Amino acid sequence: MTSLLRRRRHAAHPRAVAAACAPLLRAFSALPDVDPSASSTATPTPAAPTSTSARAPVLDLQLAVRAESDPARIHSLVASALSSDDFPRLHTSRQLFSLATSRLTRLRRPDLAASLLDLLLASAPPSPGLLARALSLYPGPDDALRAFSSSPPAARSDVSLSALLSAFLRAGRLDDIKSTISLAESSHGIAPGRASHNVLLHAMVKNSELAAARKLLDEMTNKKLKHRPAPDIISYNTVLAGYSVQDDEEGFEKLLKEISLNNLEPNVVTYNCRIQWFSKKGETVKGEELLDVMESKGVAPNYLTYNALVQGYCKEGNVGAAMRVFKRMKVMKRREGRSDLGISAHSQVYVVLFRSLVEKEKLDDALWICKSCFAMKAAPPFEAVKGLVEGLVKAGRSTEAKDVVAKMEFLVKGDAKLAWGKVVGELSFEEGPSNSNP
Repeated sequence: MTSLLRRRRHAAHPRAVAAACAPLLRAFSALPDVDPSASSTATPTPAAPTSTSARAPVLDLQLAVRAESDPARIHSLVASALSSDDFPRLHTSRQLFSLATSRLTRLRRPDLAASLLDLLLASAPPSPGLLARALSLYPGPDDALRAFSSSPPAARSDVSLSALLSAFLRAGRLDDIKSTISLAESSHGIAPGRASHNVLLHAMVKNSELAAARKLLDEMTNKKLKHRPAPDIISYNTVLAGYSVQDDEEGFEKLLKEISLNNLEPNVVTYNCRIQWFSKKGETVKGEELLDVMESKGVAPNYLTYNALVQGYCKEGNVGAAMRVFKRMKVMKRREGRSDLGISAHSQVYVVLFRSLVEKEKLDDALWICKSCFAMKAAPPFEAVKGLVEGLVKAGRSTEAKDVVAKMEFLVKGDAKLAWGKVVGELSFEEGPSNSNP
């Protein structure tokens, strides 16, 4: 059985949450329903609050939203705050509205989530940025289309149009993306720009329409076609990733040359595409060379960079190189001043690396990865843990083996306990001849 490795958020203590929420619940319970005209009569605040004390009410409001399980109360809390002078520029708090709308959607009240975003748009002067943020949070593309169509012209731009198209993309509605772009200028008074075309490219690649995506990219490159904006590195990266997925080596290499010929500066996504390409082809060492190139050019690698290298080396059976890259990632994070436990490695990397180390009987490294998982309060895959424990016992390290089992007993919860119990029942802690660790 493979258990999911997830970094767990540190939840606030229930009493602390209740204490923070109580004054908010009392304050908002007496407020009337939101008056649509309130935003036009309220006294404007000249500048956004920047001090910690000024941000505290918004943080308390977020705690209240997290603690509330009644969707109507969540809507009431945020709607009342929007009309209150105690929360100036609340419309700029993307985190709050992202939290509230996601909570309402999970509580099966997408209608209240959409209503809250409608109130958000009505609470502040129209702007493309605000409209784009709201469109990205609507629970469904139809609500996003309604909000975009009813928005004032001042709020419509290529940025907000691309947000609408992204809503269609998340819903898998490629035909709506194409029709919206073709009618954008006549219906909405907007000429689709680069951001909107990049969404269309993404949709085509996602729908396996790689030839159509390549044709669109060529049209964007053609300066004679005035209705097509010039592409950027994002445009090229989107099609490049498509070639990688389809293992189209000719198209992949040709597009890389075009990026260079057009003097476009590769970014982390470009390098990641190339590293993933080498890793798939069994040439991960060439991908690691690109990691050095990235650092020399000041392009910061991200977790996808390291994930591709670690998984590539593991696939090739080179667990020593995989561990080297993994430790290199941890050193880089510490050098940037981040916590040792704040590693951005994907859970699958821990799974792949841990399994590979156990298979190769690299007990010390496997134990280190296992303890890293324990530190994140995550249980590694059961069969790999079993292999580690058996290896430790065989090497005369029963004390460490028992410690691993004890920590697993503490971490495994719910229905997984039964499955883990079966694994433990198959274990023996009788030590064999002591062997040196490979």
